Amino acid sequence: MSASLLPRPRHPARTHRALGLLVLAACGAQSGEPQGGPEAASIEPAAAAAPTRNDDPRVVQARKALDLGRADLARALVPQAVAVAGSEGPLLEARLAALSGDHLAALAHLERARREAPEDPRVYATAAEIHAAKGNLAEADTEIKRGVEAGGATAPELARARGVQLICSPGQARHGLTLLLRARELDADLPYLDRPLGQAHMLVAKEKIGAGDLAAALTSVRQSLAHDPEELDARRLEVEVLMGLGEWGEGIANMEALLLEGLPLEAELAGYYKNAAFWAVTHEQRELGVKHYLRALQLGFPRAELGHGLSVLRAEAETLAARGAEFLGAGEESAARELFDRALVCDPESLLANNFLGNLHNGSGNFEGAVACWNRVVDLARTEGLELPEAVHIKLAQAQGLGLGDFERARETLEAYLVLEPTGRWVDQTRKLIADLPETRESESVQEGLGEEGDGRP
Repeated sequence: MSASLLPRPRHPARTHRALGLLVLAACGAQSGEPQGGPEAASIEPAAAAAPTRNDDPRVVQARKALDLGRADLARALVPQAVAVAGSEGPLLEARLAALSGDHLAALAHLERARREAPEDPRVYATAAEIHAAKGNLAEADTEIKRGVEAGGATAPELARARGVQLICSPGQARHGLTLLLRARELDADLPYLDRPLGQAHMLVAKEKIGAGDLAAALTSVRQSLAHDPEELDARRLEVEVLMGLGEWGEGIANMEALLLEGLPLEAELAGYYKNAAFWAVTHEQRELGVKHYLRALQLGFPRAELGHGLSVLRAEAETLAARGAEFLGAGEESAARELFDRALVCDPESLLANNFLGNLHNGSGNFEGAVACWNRVVDLARTEGLELPEAVHIKLAQAQGLGLGDFERARETLEAYLVLEPTGRWVDQTRKLIADLPETRESESVQEGLGEEGDGRP
């Protein structure tokens, strides 16, 4: 509901009387009757003149900071505002003390305000709201009644206070929102409404989520953010609703913004990316799905828990590696390297990408890189029980011996092949190479025994 949808009162006296009854209604009454029974609703307070609101910019800014809970800003602004706020000064100090967690100091400021202006409805409204925020709902109800009895039945401040009390009470969010909107309708410039309205709309949004009406919930949560755009709970709730509606792109973008602000949401966001990736792949948006799966991994999502995403990333790695091989064959090493690296991000265990990247490293003289890649190919193939279509172990031994001058490691690589793959197709060739290995690095027989092997494709 918005204030614009509420009917304009044609009979102010009747409206004020109705408002007085609404203000007297208590949040905790299970039957819906005003707390205190019929006698409470029959109170006929005398009308008191509404207090003049101070429009000094310092006071206005201090109220705004207090309303939205910006404690640091309020601490800077309130002392300046108090100097020019008159009777409202103690109320500003009371709100600042409550915001800072000093409830006793807040009560002391309230008592001073009460002594100075015993008929001012703002005093009772402030006291009620401070009590309600603390969870002291009975005390809040008492303050509201005292304010009505002091002549404030028609005061929008007390309607606001009752609305605050209601939204602090389980199951009363809708009623609280109604009163807050009514208070705003009666006084469009009424302060201290943004935070309560933001909370009220958010609570109503949660009720709508519980009822399964996500579209209506999204409307409510956005109304909440219109009043309190920095409220973390509302921003996260908007993400949840967007995800529930299938609006993955907007939901993820909103959570990325929260992450940039330093909130520790990596694990939660990673899960959203994983789900968004699955949705994209199943809706024929494979490229977007791959992008989302990779972002989930980057945020720390366990690779082993990607489910269907593992096969998607493996297929993407093979595609990238094959394209890289074409560039490598054409002598475009930079483009090939980029594709191999991307393939290994998708699947660090890609045999094709690791093998071709090893070829690239070896050709450029980076023998350590070649050894790392080919070692991975050999180990992965053996772990998976695969027989490679190329003698990668021989290329590995070449890089170790001829490239790095480590003939002992080259010997170990070749001997491991005979032990672990005794029926492999390169057994005889491997034995010959072992026999030709020198005892020292300087032996020239290595040049005759280890020749170029293979075309690079496992």
